[in-house]
Amino acid sequence: MSTRDGTKKPAKSVGVLPGSIPGYSLQELSALIETDETPDWPAEKWQEEFDETRQWLERFISSRDPYVVLSRTAARLAVEKPDHTRNYKFLEQAHVELTQAFVLFCTSTRDIPTSPGHFVKYWEILDRHLTSFIRKQPRKIDQTDFEHLVSRRARLQTLYYRNLFTREDCERTLLGILNKFDDSAIPALGYKLSDLFRAMIRILDIVFARLEKFAGSTLSLLKSATRDGVIDSLRFFLDAYPLARKAWRSRDGKFQELEQLRSAAFQVSEIAFPWVFSISREALEYEFSTAIVNELFKRSLRAGELATSNPEHMYLANPVWTRPYVRGRDGSLFAALPQAILSFPFAIIEDLMSGHSVVESAYEDARAAYLEEAIYQLLLEGIPSAAIYKGVTWIDPIDSKEWENDVVVFVGNFVFVFEAKSGRISDVARRGGGLSLLRNFRELYVSPGMQAWRLQHYLDTQRSKCCLRTKIDGKQIDVDFTHPKVVFRFSVCIEHFAALTSAKHYLKQVGAIADDIAWAPVLSLGELQMIHRFLDCELSFIHYLSRRATLEELVDFEGDEQDILSTYLTNGLCLDQEAVENRRLIFLNADGPIRQQKIPDSQRKNVRLLGVQVTAFWRTIIKELYLDNDNRHRFDIINVILNQRPPVLEDFERRIRRFKRGESVVGKEVLMTQFRLGKRVFVLAIHLAKQFPREEEWLNVGRSIASMLMPDDGLAECATFLVVRRSKDPVCDGYGFLRCGAAPRPSSGENAMLGR
Repeated sequence: MSTRDGTKKPAKSVGVLPGSIPGYSLQELSALIETDETPDWPAEKWQEEFDETRQWLERFISSRDPYVVLSRTAARLAVEKPDHTRNYKFLEQAHVELTQAFVLFCTSTRDIPTSPGHFVKYWEILDRHLTSFIRKQPRKIDQTDFEHLVSRRARLQTLYYRNLFTREDCERTLLGILNKFDDSAIPALGYKLSDLFRAMIRILDIVFARLEKFAGSTLSLLKSATRDGVIDSLRFFLDAYPLARKAWRSRDGKFQELEQLRSAAFQVSEIAFPWVFSISREALEYEFSTAIVNELFKRSLRAGELATSNPEHMYLANPVWTRPYVRGRDGSLFAALPQAILSFPFAIIEDLMSGHSVVESAYEDARAAYLEEAIYQLLLEGIPSAAIYKGVTWIDPIDSKEWENDVVVFVGNFVFVFEAKSGRISDVARRGGGLSLLRNFRELYVSPGMQAWRLQHYLDTQRSKCCLRTKIDGKQIDVDFTHPKVVFRFSVCIEHFAALTSAKHYLKQVGAIADDIAWAPVLSLGELQMIHRFLDCELSFIHYLSRRATLEELVDFEGDEQDILSTYLTNGLCLDQEAVENRRLIFLNADGPIRQQKIPDSQRKNVRLLGVQVTAFWRTIIKELYLDNDNRHRFDIINVILNQRPPVLEDFERRIRRFKRGESVVGKEVLMTQFRLGKRVFVLAIHLAKQFPREEEWLNVGRSIASMLMPDDGLAECATFLVVRRSKDPVCDGYGFLRCGAAPRPSSGENAMLGR
């Protein structure tokens, strides 16, 4: 269990070495505030809790103005900043979605305001209700405990998790897909889907502009020093919503003291929130075409319209996810969830085209084409030194079968293989259906690893005989395959189950993947965009990908890509393998470093190491290596440096400086350290010499060290540096690199030798 340092959680020792995960505290799971308060409740008890809280919530909604309840809840979500160091529950978007669903399912409503105290109680019971829904699900007879846990986690993801897109990334992605088949949609729908998407984005802007105006009037109300100033601010709220005027009933003269008037006026302002989210048809028609406005209203439901539907559907198949608006009493469009177009863009668009087979087919093609192109463009910007190809084909010499890989990156001796999976998670899988989960897992998250491993095996076994071509024109890819390559595999999809599929752990336990099978970590497109945004230095981008691809070899963990990237930005993914071995890490409140705005640097070749902390001495060496374009091992050597413990590198620097000043090193001419990552050992050695050694002597230093530390079933990557006492070079006088050993053999094929 790990949390970011600074969180207010009671820590207990878990038997690991201090500093084994720099920048983090380690805690026993049982010590955490977030653990279940009622772990012994059976499903039947949670069912009772679920029924009681639902009845209470239905009574609450039906006895009040539902638009006030919904708008006040939505406004709290919009302005509240989650703070994991505080001990109260903050609202999730799921709470607003469920509130809107209750409004749609409840027929009996009254024109009565809600007091602040009742809002607080409502939010507490609403959260309890969501918890009880997850907990009440009984285990099926044929389910193991772990299968039941995975199904519950899938339901949790469906209930709470939203697409990991920034607004800019979402707009770029959706418009990139929709623009590819807009012409196909016009005959069937009567408008361009891209125009509808832009209209829904515009509604988001309108609502937040109104929220800002509302907040300004509230601030004026609270800060005004005169009675007339308070009344002027009050007039805005009385005109904003009829119930606010009804509740006030011309009571200006009742409150003689200024603070009493201010307090009463503030309570009235709480009733006026529906104004923020209500947009008239006239206002919409002023900005959009009639066809678009009509479709926007089709995306809305009336209060009570779903009264005859199954209320259980509001949890894992919430109609709000595809029809995010409510029809106002006055015929306006009520947009309490304008951000739904960012959270459920694909669900909304796919629901629109349902039944139009030509449009659906064009959409599927556009989705697949865009994903591959987006991966290519992100990598092209993120790794400018690389040669990057889309649609790489090759022929297996064993069976003469042609294979294809979506995006392949060659940089130095590293090969990054990205398989694009544009398929969707089925609705049954989202609801925790065991067989559908397993089928989706294998199709979207397991098969890409096998697909990428075939290329790795081909490169390892064929070497100079390799012949890769681009599918689009059949041209042969000009890469030197005579030297062994290290291949890293990734799967990139448009959507996935986040923490449930980010790590290999759950897939192993449900039988979707064997422990020794070829595995490719799963990233969503939004996560790859996030990595590209925060790691705006080419060296850090490459290092992160190389570490992320093999993280599961080091530790079992539970967390999503936000947690992993945050860990990298904190300590460069410096995990002590011995300390975390045979443990499962659960990242809790560990994503602080990426919870901020980041504008990436366009100059990605600037050496600005991120996450990994090294001294100026080592930064100088890294920069010198990086600029040495003729050195085919420059990225290999840099990778070895970045995969060492910073305190050890700092100690080596001190010893080098003492040696340069004349300190004797008899018997200690070679400084050596190693860092083990799964099946790979990264060795860094420094040869301290009074004078330049013979070339053969210098090469033997690296050979002997590499052969001595080479693991039985893995790789040793050894970087050696020469430091001569009287040389003019202030840093080092030479460097070399050796890689030896064998890559672990996946269960799908023969052992892939990377060379001796």
